[in-house]
Amino acid sequence: MCLLTHALLTQVHTLACREMAKESAHGYRYALTRPGVRSFTSAGALARLPVAMVALAIVLLVSDTTGSYAYAGGLSAAFAVTAALASILTSRWADRAGQVIVLRVLALVHSASLVAFTVSVVVELPRAIQVLLVIGAGASSPAIGSYVRARWSFVSESLRTHETLRVGFAWESILDELIFTLGPLLTTAVAFGIGLPTPLILAAAFIVIGSVWLAQSRSSLPPPTPRSTHHASMWSIVRTPGLSALIVAALGLGLLFGALDVGTVAFTQSRGDGRIAGVVLACFAAASMVGGIVYGMRPWPGPLHRHTQSAAAALAFISSGFWLVDTNTGWIVVAGLAGAMVAPALIGIFSLAQRLVSPQNLTEGLTWTNSGLAAGFAFGSALSGVLVDSFGPRAGLALCCLGATTSAVVLIARTSTLAVPSRPQQGNVLPVAWNDDPIPGPQPGG
Repeated sequence: MCLLTHALLTQVHTLACREMAKESAHGYRYALTRPGVRSFTSAGALARLPVAMVALAIVLLVSDTTGSYAYAGGLSAAFAVTAALASILTSRWADRAGQVIVLRVLALVHSASLVAFTVSVVVELPRAIQVLLVIGAGASSPAIGSYVRARWSFVSESLRTHETLRVGFAWESILDELIFTLGPLLTTAVAFGIGLPTPLILAAAFIVIGSVWLAQSRSSLPPPTPRSTHHASMWSIVRTPGLSALIVAALGLGLLFGALDVGTVAFTQSRGDGRIAGVVLACFAAASMVGGIVYGMRPWPGPLHRHTQSAAAALAFISSGFWLVDTNTGWIVVAGLAGAMVAPALIGIFSLAQRLVSPQNLTEGLTWTNSGLAAGFAFGSALSGVLVDSFGPRAGLALCCLGATTSAVVLIARTSTLAVPSRPQQGNVLPVAWNDDPIPGPQPGG
């Protein structure tokens, strides 16, 4: 499986280099052929694959074992919100200690917690124990995307070209969507083909292998950021003008993702084939991958905040179809159309956050925005599960439209605080902290 994944990633790298870019600082070819880049992006992709598997695997296993979508969604939400909160604290630790030690510790603890949680569900241990174990897994979940994007920042600084950073972030967004195309398909295929506990065990193995591989890729390793008196407190960073709006917008998109996970499983199983859930989520992610590729291939006219508002508004309009369609085929079509707008909206939200927050406080500022995405996913998973149990699958799907609409309304209403120019590159570029994670992609619990 690891060899197959590595081969697939290599082919995607090759395709990007041949078909998508020119031989210049503005192209994918230039960025992907820098020394060490192919190693750390491949390792990061393998280590991020569990992010696309765990939430769906928890819902499938727990709903089948207990018969409750509310409990399954609640456990998925507990995992996501714990990961969001813990990442704020571990980001400061990683700033000072560096990536290697944090990668190794968190990967080992996270994988062990996932395995223990899976066993607790299979043998039907008390629910209190299951909740504690899933919280432990969430608290130790490493933010792999942050590590990888910090390496892109380091490579860009060494080359002194901002375009390499932009293209690198877009490439990671493409990989995120590839991961969320493969993840649901792999999860449902393994769950129904081998056994429902298997995807969680497989995810634990991927996180260990990918994290160790990434830790060993030292040529692109950014140096630790020393303790500085210039770092503001986390709460003062939240009060940065415009940042609170971006956090709420990310929370709205997270609500869409969480509700989509639980609602899709319930909807497809009510139509007689739970395997279709993986296809639906894969189409959603694949369409987002295409959107990320198109958006990242070239600069677009107009200011960044207008791009973001347009993508969010289109996503809100399309998402109304989630609770109108009545067939699996229609569900797949709506998911694909909505997915095409997801990557441009997320790229815009996190890129705007990077512009708003001072360079010394990028870690905490971007962690808050990314945590808003994860917290929204947690709330969407939990509430969608309750609504499905109480009123049926369609009631839970209304949250998809609500989340996307919330994101669009907030972004449009706060135009004056989001219309900021990009920061110019300076001669002495400050080190960018490891948790600089501007394009996480639709990562439940990311």
